[in-house]
Amino acid sequence: MLEHAASALFLDPGLGKTSITLAAIKLLKQKKLLSKVLLIAPLRVCHLVWPLEVTKWTDFNGLKVVVLHGPGKDELLKTEADIYVINPEGLDWLLQAKKSKTVTGKTKVEVDLRRFKSLGFDTLVVDELSKFKHTNTNRFKGLKHVLNTFARRWGLTGSPASNGLLDLFGQCFVLDQGRTLGPYISHYRMKYFVPSHDGFNWSIREGAEQEIYDRIKPLALRM
Repeated sequence: MLEHAASALFLDPGLGKTSITLAAIKLLKQKKLLSKVLLIAPLRVCHLVWPLEVTKWTDFNGLKVVVLHGPGKDELLKTEADIYVINPEGLDWLLQAKKSKTVTGKTKVEVDLRRFKSLGFDTLVVDELSKFKHTNTNRFKGLKHVLNTFARRWGLTGSPASNGLLDLFGQCFVLDQGRTLGPYISHYRMKYFVPSHDGFNWSIREGAEQEIYDRIKPLALRM
């Protein structure tokens, strides 16, 4: 995480994803290479994991965490902190997202990019990265607009491909904007998968599994 601006920890539960990430944040802050972190996590994790982990370890007592949730979140956003934690459902508020329908019936998401840039986040951490595995969701479409405003993008999950390797595309895109698996999921599917017999799903092409692992090897640590 210190050496790679785009990186993922695919670690099983209990192996320390939270404390590893906090240690990386602290070290980069000390070197003045990082100033303000936006951390996206499930709501329960926002309240019960990140703030408590900071208070539990004396190493991290100097880090201030605020949770952007509830009626006071506008004021909390204005406070000085190191890590601002928000749940995926809160992204609409943070990004000032506006949704509309295209002529084909798909949902188009637009964000207030200028306002978001003014907030000064330079590092993105997505805890439970698999929440962004589907590229057709509004949360993915909104976040996609602001990915290039971050100098660093880190992702954490213990189950990156619970439903198959197609799940990896969206997660890797959040971290590296297509460098690892390409910019379009349609190209990724055609390159590594074949249509299933039922015509509704995709099966991994013979030999493609190892090719995908080789592609993501520089991006992710798996334990």
